[in-house]
Order: sequence, then structure tokens, then C-alpha cells
Amino acid sequence: MNNKQSGSFYTPYELIKYMITKINKNFSMSILEPSFGDGRFMDELLHNNYKNITGIELFPEKIQDYKNRKNNVKLIHSDFIKFALKNNKKYDLIIGNPPYIAKKQLKQSERDTNSEILRYFNLSDNIFQNIWVSFVLGSLKLLKQNGIIYFVLPFEFLQVQYAERLRNYLESQFNYIEITTFEEKVFKEIEQDICLVYLTNKPKIRPSITYKTYDNINNMKLISSSKISRHKPLKKWSNSIINDKETSFLKELSKNYLKISELGEISPGIVTGANDYFILNKSIASKLLNTNSCLPIISKGALMPNLLIFKKEDLNELENTDKPTQLINLCNIKENDFSKELKLYLSNDIDKYNMKIRDRYKCRIRNRWFDVPIINNGDLMFFKRYNIYPKLVQNGANVYTTDIAYNIRLKEIYDAKSVAFCFYNSLTLALCEYNGRFYGGGVNELVPSEFKSLYIPYKKIKSKDIEHVDKMFRSGIDIESIINYVDKIVFENIDMKQIDILREIRKKYYKRRLKNNNEIS
Repeated sequence: MNNKQSGSFYTPYELIKYMITKINKNFSMSILEPSFGDGRFMDELLHNNYKNITGIELFPEKIQDYKNRKNNVKLIHSDFIKFALKNNKKYDLIIGNPPYIAKKQLKQSERDTNSEILRYFNLSDNIFQNIWVSFVLGSLKLLKQNGIIYFVLPFEFLQVQYAERLRNYLESQFNYIEITTFEEKVFKEIEQDICLVYLTNKPKIRPSITYKTYDNINNMKLISSSKISRHKPLKKWSNSIINDKETSFLKELSKNYLKISELGEISPGIVTGANDYFILNKSIASKLLNTNSCLPIISKGALMPNLLIFKKEDLNELENTDKPTQLINLCNIKENDFSKELKLYLSNDIDKYNMKIRDRYKCRIRNRWFDVPIINNGDLMFFKRYNIYPKLVQNGANVYTTDIAYNIRLKEIYDAKSVAFCFYNSLTLALCEYNGRFYGGGVNELVPSEFKSLYIPYKKIKSKDIEHVDKMFRSGIDIESIINYVDKIVFENIDMKQIDILREIRKKYYKRRLKNNNEIS
């Protein structure tokens, strides 16, 4: 059984020692460790004189290994979710590091058991995408009224959409929530960032979420701390990195400006079902059909250079360097009119996994599997995933995009180049961090609703300023200098102190997401 299958990545002892210091010194309280593993939580609890401890473990060999070392402990061989469903005993403290196993890796019988715990709490099955969700709910079922749940959880718990209802439910059950994060990775061997989540009820306090960041698990030097109480329930707990005052400032300032959704019609780009097959470079595409029947397309964010205005010349540069920019568009061509080369190409649709592309879901539901549905392009392209900064580009070359971008078709009253220019301001970029969520490696993403709910200080911009910012991007000028230039133009009536607050908010998010990236100033 490897780590990926069992979801086991054992918690460093330094982290466990810190967690033990956070719990009260009632040595007789009842404690449950629902994912016993190799017993390191048990070791530290026993070392600190806690006696009434029960451990649950799925794999009997792990129980036997521990009992060979220590015999006077209570260990139960069981699937924890089944244990939680069958038992009614309540515990004062439930502590541990539950396994991280995606739903798709579980057997159907295991999925059924996890669904049962969701039904117990009248929660939708959509919440269950990873087994740690069920461990949180199973622990909630077994917790005494004023007990404590203290878990090591993946950072995604704080922000992923599927766990939003779970977070809301937990906010309704606990008046004190404390989140602990670390500047340095805790589990060096995996991409996954983690956090500590402490849930309890304290007498006579205003419900709140406290967010603390430490340097690393060895020094445990407090870097920052913030608290949210006015803005609960919080859609994403990751946003408790900024406090109530900063959150209010961000939301109140936004009200003065235009919502992105008001600019016009916004939609994701084209879904081909097989980008590598349907999107080719110009030399290959020209051998299959008249390139007039191809659509110019951007299929990867990496293909979009650093610029503000994407011109015809920029497209030509991609084409001349054999980048895949041609979408095979066969929707209005009869098969009798296909060239021999095209027919041969379509007959050879085996992918790298030795599977037929025509059998993929997106392809097989079409009347003709090779007819890619065409979504209108836009005046602007927003690339939904980004690393250092998001990209909103004016579409001067009239290209299409795949669903890596959202296409904005503006109302006539708005100027596309001015929108692109105004986007790169401190408020909108801070909102990108507030609205989005990030993944391994620090890549941030905004889903359509999150992008549409951004605000932008739009105004008509002079051509010379637009051209200047476009040149700054193309010349590799750092993003902070570009933001400073845009801020001075779009925020003429805002105090510099307010802009500094926006920059500090954005910096908090950047530092957390990008760790020690030296492009953050």
C-alpha cells in the first residue's frame, strides 16, 4: 500500500508537538485519533500525560506494529467512517491528520459509506470529492457539545468550491475557528499545501475566524495574524488572511466602480475535446484543408506573449514559429468535399493512450464527432489561470480561444483597449486574489462567476498611455511598475494611502500564493 493509495503522508513531529500545546491540560479528557497511522499523535499525547485516548486505524498491520512497542493503548481496527456511523460515544478532542484520497480513487462500496455520512448531516453528495471531507463530518458526529476538532487538512479545504457548503455548515456549528498556515512547505515531497484547522465553541465570544501564518514548523515564528467576525459566513476561509477592516475597505471601494459583468457578454472559449488533434500549426493544417477553413486560435496561456494589445503581427509571429494556432473547422464542409489527406487524418484518431478520440465524451455526443462547436470570439481575452499576474488582452487579431480563456464581447459604449489598460490596477488585481483560488505551484484561477464579479475603475484612456503600457509589457518591465503607472491614471481622485492599503492586501495574497518568489516587491 503506497502513500497515494492510502492517502498517508505522516505528520512531522514538530507540527504535532505544536498542536498539542494548543489543547487544554485536562489530562483525563476523552481523545480520539481517527487516522492512527504509525501512532505519532498517540506518542505525543501519551508523552504529555494524556491517558484517555482511542485510535482508529484501517490497516491491521499498523495496529500490530504499534502494539509491539506499546501494549497499554486502545486501538480499534475499523474504517473510521463506518465507526462514526455506528457509534454514539462522544469525545472531548478529536485530533489528527486524515487521509487525502480523491473520490475517484475509492471503490464504489467506500463511496457509498462516505455518502451515508453526508446524508446523516443532510448535505449534498457533491461535497464529497475527497475522503478528508467525510473525516471532518464523522468527527463532528462524535464530538461533545463544547469539544474540539483539530486537524491537519489540505489548504484547498479553505477555498475549493465543492467544500463551500461544508465550511458554511461548520461556521454554523462553531463560534471559534482558527486556521494556521506556514510560509514554508510542511510536506516537502508533495505539491499539496496544508493548514491546521481548529474548531470549537467558546463561551460568550463573537463568532470569528482567526488566520495565523508562521514561518515554518521548526521556528514557529508568527509572521501575521488576522481575524474575521463582521464578514461571516465567509465564502472562502482563505480570505481570512485579511482582517475585517481590510475586507470592508475592499468591498466598499469596489462599489464605486464598474462590475466586469456589466461590460458585455462573457463566455468561456471553445471546447474541442482534443486540442492536440484539432489544433495544428499552419504548415500541417494547410496540407489537410484550405486554411481559410481554419480559425486562428490561442489554445494555451503560455502562447500569449506579455502584452496589452494582441495584434495581427503577434499572431503571425506564432504562426511563423510553427506554434499550433489553427483550429480545424469542418462544421460547414460536406464530407464529400474533404481532401484525401483530411480523410486519412480523420481515420487515424488514436491518442497517446491508444484510445480513439471519436470515443471521448465531448466528441461522441456530436452529430459528427469532428465538428467542433464554435463559440464566438471576443474583443478581450481573459486567461483564467495565471502565476505572477492575470492577463487581460485586447484581441486586435480577432483570434478565438479554447476554454483556457473567457471572451468578452463589449457593449458599444466601452473601448476594448481602455478596458485592458484599466484592468491592471491595484484594486482589480487585489480582487483577482480575493475572488480566485490557487493550486499547487501557486497558480491562481478564477471561475466565470468569480471573474464576472470583479470590479474595474473604467475610463476612456488616451492612445499614448495605452501604447506606453503595451510597450512596457513587451519590454519586460516588472508588473509593479506597470500597476503604478495605471494607478496614477485611473485613481486620480483616490488618496495615495488608500492605494497603499490595496497594495498591502495584494502583497499578502501574493506572498502566500507564490511563497518566496522574488518578483513580489
